[in-house]
Amino acid sequence: MKTLALEFGTNMFGKLKPEIKERLQAVIDNPCEETWEEAYSTILTMRPMKTLWQAVADIDPDMRRGKPHGSLWFKIPEREVIIKAINNAILGKQNLN
Repeated sequence: MKTLALEFGTNMFGKLKPEIKERLQAVIDNPCEETWEEAYSTILTMRPMKTLWQAVADIDPDMRRGKPHGSLWFKIPEREVIIKAINNAILGKQNLN
């Protein structure tokens, strides 16, 4: 499953590069500790700046806002939650200007 929203994401260098989109697609395709660890801090949009982790926490109140360094994640979001979070962060009303 893919989301077209990735084509509109931005970071401090402009549009998301292919390797960043691949990292995000990997966690969509296989949401597990390894892929989440690689993708959680990826910036999805700059205005306002929002990472994947922040976007998931916006829609999932059970997603923790912090994690002790070196520990495992309390929860790995499901594919549908990740896609919804990406879509909301990139395509949401706050990002239309």
